[in-house]
Amino acid sequence: MSYQPPLEYHQQPPRPGTRGLGAGITSIVAAVLSPVAAVVSVPLGIAAVASAMSRFNEGNDAWWIGALPFAALAVALAIVAVVCGLIAVFRAGRMNAGRITGIVGLSIMAVNVFGVAFMVILVLGSGQAG
Repeated sequence: MSYQPPLEYHQQPPRPGTRGLGAGITSIVAAVLSPVAAVVSVPLGIAAVASAMSRFNEGNDAWWIGALPFAALAVALAIVAVVCGLIAVFRAGRMNAGRITGIVGLSIMAVNVFGVAFMVILVLGSGQAG
């Protein structure tokens, strides 16, 4: 009869380093698509304001109906990007593909947020100059 070591001596096979990779990829995709949806909503919003201010076009809400879903989509994608990025970073546990993609998604989203903040500061600053 051959010797069988106890079960606690058996080592688990190494786990692949892809925990959180799906969430990280989702974070990157959402972070890239969020400003695209926002950029689409801006001209529609401007057209909605122009339409509302026009005395020849009273009661035309088609521009608002077009702008609001894109703005809501941009906000939803931003939230998805941040949540998925955080899930990827914390789920990975160590520096692997999941954590790296989560960090990339979060950094793209940070660039988006700082870009919007910078544009708001520029617009507010240009209003003060005149």
